[in-house]
Amino acid sequence: MAYLNVDKALPTQLWALVRLLSARQPLTDSQARALLSPDSLNVEMKTDSPFQSTVSTLRDLGLVAQDESGKLSLRHSMPTLGSFQHRLREALFAPARNTDLESDPITGNRDMTVVLSYFLSFDPLDSPVPREQVDERSAGRFSVEGKNPTPSNVRWPRFGHWVPMLGLGAAPLISTSDSGALTPDCTKAVRQVLTTSQLAGRTVSAVDLVRTLREAIPVLPGGAYSTRLGIQDPGDQVVDPALSFALLRGCYEGWLQFERFADSASTVTVADRDEPNRRVSDILVREGIND
Repeated sequence: MAYLNVDKALPTQLWALVRLLSARQPLTDSQARALLSPDSLNVEMKTDSPFQSTVSTLRDLGLVAQDESGKLSLRHSMPTLGSFQHRLREALFAPARNTDLESDPITGNRDMTVVLSYFLSFDPLDSPVPREQVDERSAGRFSVEGKNPTPSNVRWPRFGHWVPMLGLGAAPLISTSDSGALTPDCTKAVRQVLTTSQLAGRTVSAVDLVRTLREAIPVLPGGAYSTRLGIQDPGDQVVDPALSFALLRGCYEGWLQFERFADSASTVTVADRDEPNRRVSDILVREGIND
């Protein structure tokens, strides 16, 4: 079942159960349900509460296990929201979960992968991206009836819940005429990837750093899934606007530092409107990046 459908759990619901299990695992299905979805909240509901959908989604993602007695437990330690977000991206972008993107883009979480890939192909410095622009950019790619994963008016708001939880976008700070528009800002995801990569305190080749980030976030232009969907690959030595925005924010906020060494074997060109054709050979990932 496609993750953006209305009967699937929202990421905030997933985090609520993960947070509960982080403090009190293992819990039986009924114990967790009583704490997260008490009967008083479900009196008027004719269908099952969102609780079972939350459990099902977390089990499907491999983040929660349920034994024969019904007890729920975490497969990984996720004590903080950041650690949960990192594990959630890893699960969603796992290769085994993203086969046949081109021919079967709406099974499992593939709809999320496809829509994220098109969404992140936009420039964060342009106007926030509405649903219609994502539809236009992906038009013609999925011509089989019922196979177009781009969100409808019903599914786009759900995408709006997933994007910030994945650290790949945000609602604009200033409201626009299109209240559902989103900004493709992957800064949080980039910072979390670098935090877990043990690069803090090291100066690394900009080419290698960009490659590492694209491997961890394959929905970025130049990443494996984006390229498979026919989105233009900027190549090893050009950084797309979405990733450039995150790297520039890292410099501005002080957890990254760009270097340009004359004897460096290679450089990358960062999309910087204040400094066109800005070339960077190495990047220092500062200590305290996870602060």
